[in-house]
Amino acid sequence: MFKYTLFLLIIFPFTVFAQVSITGKVTDITTHKGIGYATVLLSNSSVGNRTDTTGTFVLRNVKPGQYDLVASIVGYETYQVTIMVSNANITIPNIELLPKSINLQEVVIKPDAEWFRNYEIFKTELLGEGPEAKLCKILNPDVVKLHFDENKNQLIGSSTDFIEIENRALGYRVKYLLNTFNKDYGKSMIFYEGSVLFEDLPVSSPEQAEHYKKMREKAYYGSMQHFLKAALHNTSEDDGFKVLQMVKIPNPKRPSDEEIKSKMAYFNTIGNFSRSSEDSLYNWERLKRLPKTIFSVVKDPPVYPSMLVKRTNQPGVYVMTYTDYLYVMYTKTLDNSSNQLVYRPTNTPNYSTSIMTFSEPHVFFDDNGHIMNPLSVITEGAWGKNRVSGMLPIDYEPSGPPAQ
Repeated sequence: MFKYTLFLLIIFPFTVFAQVSITGKVTDITTHKGIGYATVLLSNSSVGNRTDTTGTFVLRNVKPGQYDLVASIVGYETYQVTIMVSNANITIPNIELLPKSINLQEVVIKPDAEWFRNYEIFKTELLGEGPEAKLCKILNPDVVKLHFDENKNQLIGSSTDFIEIENRALGYRVKYLLNTFNKDYGKSMIFYEGSVLFEDLPVSSPEQAEHYKKMREKAYYGSMQHFLKAALHNTSEDDGFKVLQMVKIPNPKRPSDEEIKSKMAYFNTIGNFSRSSEDSLYNWERLKRLPKTIFSVVKDPPVYPSMLVKRTNQPGVYVMTYTDYLYVMYTKTLDNSSNQLVYRPTNTPNYSTSIMTFSEPHVFFDDNGHIMNPLSVITEGAWGKNRVSGMLPIDYEPSGPPAQ
């Protein structure tokens, strides 16, 4: 999950924020000379620029919020620092980049057959499997480094430069500097994170511009980013979210371990097996394989997300805490893939549904609905389906309420 990979309330007028500028200079840490043409960006946003020949950069039209500022250029280690933007212009102290040491053993002339097999898996996991993913194309796959670790049973990857992804579903060119990709087959988990910059694709007509606008709004409404902002501003229900508690309970179809052990010992020591005793032993073997716990959704009372959110002592940063699973339905969109969830209550409309749980006690996010500790969130369903193909910059704002 990149620094995911998740906005103000649509039913109220948007608050008008000042948009500020960030200036600074990128230099070589050893020579202290400015580095020209380095990329400087606010990760997961649409704000980025290159340094001029002296190493100076300016980032304009930055919304207030917390960002990861990233500086990168081939031949140097990537620099990253977290900054908080308020309503005043910011001057960043000199960013000093460390030259990379060159390891000749890492030079690869061309990808081999194994790389191509791994790349097809990587591409599917990174872009997702929804219809939007079919409209995405990685333009420079040669910058992707992949290898399969047989001892760990993991597919591991990174990129030597920005992966350029043309997303014709949402109208973005996504530049993704991939720090880590890990598909763990043993744990059935996928993790990836890096620095992302969104650039608008050129449009050929007003109709195409309107199409991209509608597709972006479709991707935003019901997203985790939308959900967190609605929770923050106490408008979850008005925005179309219905949230229920999901818990693990003992499986009522599975007897206790003690009973299973006793019954199996009995049928194993009967002696001359009859057909009925063989069937009974088989049946208890089957019961033994049933999971000890199952999921159950508590339909009443509902969960009120705003009650899970608290302010921190850092301005613009909030924390959400919950011990069970959140079963999140977005009631303004239907999605038949909700039937594939690990659990779905019977007689429930096929709303676009996600299941959210926390691997850490607290989830921190900012005013933009951007999760600051992405490894703390595990999702299933709509929020995990599109991945990069459904990503929006954290500074994206919809133009109005969702279409009915």
